[in-house]
Parts: sequence; C-alpha cells; structure tokens
Amino acid sequence: MRIYLIGLPGVGKTTIAKVLSERLKWQYIDLDVAIEARENMQISEIFTLKGEPYFREKETKLLNELSEVPNLIISCGGGIVLNNTKNQFKGAVVYLKTDLDVLEKRLANDETRPLLKRNNIYELAKQRNSLYEALADIIIYNNDITETVNLILEGLKK
Repeated sequence: MRIYLIGLPGVGKTTIAKVLSERLKWQYIDLDVAIEARENMQISEIFTLKGEPYFREKETKLLNELSEVPNLIISCGGGIVLNNTKNQFKGAVVYLKTDLDVLEKRLANDETRPLLKRNNIYELAKQRNSLYEALADIIIYNNDITETVNLILEGLKK
C-alpha cells in the first residue's frame, strides 16, 4: 500500500509524511526533493531553466515509478493534481487542508516555491482545491501534527 499526501504548498505534507513514516515504520519520499536530486538542481532552477512542463513531466514519471513500491508514504508537490488523474495514484490519497491565511503567513518569505512568485496562495487554492477534492480518499484539516496523523490512520482503517 501507498499513502499519497496532497494539498497546497506549505500545508505540512512533508512534516506529516515524516511522522507517519515513523508511526508506520514505512519509508517516505518527498517528490520535490527526489526530483531535485535527480535533476541536480532546485525546483526554482528547473522552472527557470527548463520550464514548468518539463518539471511536471518529471513529476509524473516519478509518481508512476513509485506506484508499485510497497509501504511507502509519498509527499506530493502542490501541483501534482494539475497533470495526474486518480488512476495514477495507486493507494490512499490524503488531502491536507489548512486555513489560507495560515498558509500565507507560513509562505510569506519562502523564495523556493516558483509558482508563488506568480500567484498568491488564494489564487492557487481557487485553481486547485476542487482537483484535490476529486482525487482525495480522505480529507483532513491539518492543524495539529499528532491529531492529523491519528486522523489519517483512522481514515485508512475505514
């Protein structure tokens, strides 16, 4: 089984993936970090030098490669929903939500997220929230790390 964490930038996907990994004794992977390692450059550099379509292609390729790895938690980039359909997620998809004003504060000085240079978090939410909801098997409002992990584990049992 695989658990995919989706949601807007800054919602806590990687943090939750790490804690879930410890609780379940499963491996986790952050797709963005893995792509950076493969490309030997940061996401912002990939967007600047090769463009967003190139990045999305690499993201989808890696998503597909991981679809057969057992007992894996995958922290997806915020834009994973733009080019991928439900059948590409071979496992439980968990949509993490947080208040947009909280995300705006968290991301205020984050220069590592290229799309936030062109869009604010409210615009991204308008573009993506319905896509996240369509893919999600479980939707959780992420306020507290421990509570969120417990809710995910409860949701997986159902």
